[in-house]
Amino acid sequence: MRPTSSLALLLFLASTFTWAGGQDDDDDEAEDLAPARMKMELDFAPLEISAPAMPAPMAAPGSFSARVGGAGDIEDLYLALAQGVLPEPGVIRPEGLFALHDLPTRKTGPCEVTLCLLSEVSALAPPAAAPAQAFVMLGFDTNLPLEGWSRPPMHVAVVIDADPALLHQGGGALVGALLGLQANMGPEDRLSLLSAARDEVVVAQSLAGDDQGGWISAARRVALSPEAQVSQGVQRAARLLQETTPPGHQKRVLVLSGGAAQRMGAAPETLRAQATTLAETGIGVTAITFGGGLNNEGLAALAGAKGGAFSRAPSMEGVGRIFGEDFEALFVPLAYRFGLEISPASGWRLSGVFGVPEAALVWDNTGVARLSVETLFVSRKRGAIYLTFAPEGVSGMPPAPLREGSALAEIRLSYQELSGEWRIGTRRLAPEPSEQESTGLRDGRALVQWLVIMREALTLHQAGDVDGALKVLARMGWGQAEAERFPKEGLAWVETMALMQSH
Repeated sequence: MRPTSSLALLLFLASTFTWAGGQDDDDDEAEDLAPARMKMELDFAPLEISAPAMPAPMAAPGSFSARVGGAGDIEDLYLALAQGVLPEPGVIRPEGLFALHDLPTRKTGPCEVTLCLLSEVSALAPPAAAPAQAFVMLGFDTNLPLEGWSRPPMHVAVVIDADPALLHQGGGALVGALLGLQANMGPEDRLSLLSAARDEVVVAQSLAGDDQGGWISAARRVALSPEAQVSQGVQRAARLLQETTPPGHQKRVLVLSGGAAQRMGAAPETLRAQATTLAETGIGVTAITFGGGLNNEGLAALAGAKGGAFSRAPSMEGVGRIFGEDFEALFVPLAYRFGLEISPASGWRLSGVFGVPEAALVWDNTGVARLSVETLFVSRKRGAIYLTFAPEGVSGMPPAPLREGSALAEIRLSYQELSGEWRIGTRRLAPEPSEQESTGLRDGRALVQWLVIMREALTLHQAGDVDGALKVLARMGWGQAEAERFPKEGLAWVETMALMQSH
């Protein structure tokens, strides 16, 4: 099997970190190798037993990153604008926006465990996030080296929703898309192709991943089969995987569909339950939708369970590009049940979280936020989660300014290894001296500014306040540098303003 090319990870934290996990008899041999302000206390015992300080995990060149799974796309926004339609504000999803960009933070050393969190804390928050006075970038690193690492072999059963667009093209677009999939597969991998038809199923069972001629021929047959129903196709794919997957192979269903509700064969909640049942048997679901439809609720639900991933392409031709850019982030899980608990320090409150699905965020009445994400995937792009903190006055006194070394928040991290073992850790966030902020922090500030402004403007326009929406868009504050770094977002901003002025 071919080694995977460069990958990167996506969450970041700072200072003291305490881990808890499985038994480890070598704790006493650890050495204090780190500067005082970058120490990480490791504890692999089941009880509160601390080991000597170890180097804090910092993302190093040559390591993979991670990506949050789930329905993280933002293509609906661009598709709507291209069609001259102003979309709903909720279409702008931070996790989908950040997934389009490589957002690296500072890198100074290797990561020694499956998942390492890094952080940067800045006193310069995006203007649109006022009254926030602190901006935090959280990102991931892994212990997977770029050189010499290869993913486990997998058996992918492809469920193809043979919609009229594929029939019209005689299967050519599908074959082109699957060329992108095949480029990431090797001779140890297995590929099965199924139609989602109600009464007929065309199957090419367990073709080798490099048997290009075999699966292209099967893809053409599947694309020309009639009347699709995705739910039934997924059931057939799961049964095929259970019966024919070689030992040691990961099992995954890939659904390619236009996403039309009438082609799903079940309600979204039923599809989610179906995927949850499959996850319990070790089968993950990747769903990719293509075309101009804006309602992909069924596919998003199907890919929302443990091990699930969701993406969208503007056309079938774009599906091959997604495989080329994001194959690992759609097919290779890194960890499950990822969770963060963010507890602001006295005098501060968490005012914003950007980069995970909104449904994954829960607040309690003490101001603590808890994030829960079903799956983190290995990723070529270094992604991020961004936080904003606003000051709170104490006893009528002015809020304390953000000072170097002062506590901003404590973060508790937890995740489940693919083996089932749990890892738990805590870390204190505090501003650090920094001569130059990372590219990821700078770009994240600009992207959060864009996201907040666009959402606020679309919300006002939806409520009928066109003048207010245009005034908000005028506060974007982007210059030539931001427009050049983010041409797609810059064009969307201009198109949104033009559409609002024309209505």
